Amino acid sequence: MIGTATECAALQRAGRRAFAGFRLTTLATTASTQDVVRTAARGGAAPGYSCVADAQLAGRGRQGRRWTTPPGTALLCSVLVRVDHSRLGGVPIAAGLAARAAVAATSGYSPRLKWPNDLLAGQGKLAGVLCEVEPAAPGAAAAVVIGLGVNLRVDAFGAQVAGASLHALVAQPPAPAVLFAAFLGELAVRLDGLRAAGMAALRDEWLAHAAGIGETVTAHSAAGDVTGTAEGIDEDGALLVAAGGSLLRVLAGDVHIGLPPTSR
Repeated sequence: MIGTATECAALQRAGRRAFAGFRLTTLATTASTQDVVRTAARGGAAPGYSCVADAQLAGRGRQGRRWTTPPGTALLCSVLVRVDHSRLGGVPIAAGLAARAAVAATSGYSPRLKWPNDLLAGQGKLAGVLCEVEPAAPGAAAAVVIGLGVNLRVDAFGAQVAGASLHALVAQPPAPAVLFAAFLGELAVRLDGLRAAGMAALRDEWLAHAAGIGETVTAHSAAGDVTGTAEGIDEDGALLVAAGGSLLRVLAGDVHIGLPPTSR
């Protein structure tokens, strides 16, 4: 269950305040909340269409990775938003900021952000965000499905997974319904700022909570690996890395804070 009847009713109210077209599908088990919302997006669903599940059989993160947690131990949700194509690059940044703020507001724990939107607790990954774009009609706003997974009560992670769980950090983690309600409100605020002012509305907040800025990072992307100093983000949400006398833009990929293991 994602929450008590009272918590679920509060989620419905928060969703409607955040998105006029809010509609929530709640499932015990699904392959992926992303797939549920992507299907709805293709059918013309309004911004705010959302799905929450207790368990996913084929949850995924960025770069095709699987997101796996025991049933009932995490917030697993997806929400549909629509933005102009010129603002698409800012959506992952806005989503990460909203997730961080929601965790802080509902638990008292303030995670850091690793580009573009992983939530870190120490060196462990507390939450991940996946943004996927659905095709839109010419001239129409882009449909973006934002998936969020937050470890709330995960007791153990795989041997190769540097994970973190909120229950090890605070006395009482929020119910999934409470956290999702906070996320929807925080997301709506940041999307409004993005639409009005672009990345300028988000950059200072992102930098204030970012991990690795001013430090050595190694970025792994389709264009190859680069090691340098993380300098910030640009108007498209790309990570700026100073390396070899140049300022390089990393548009997509993974970032490791510190030198690559083979260089140590």
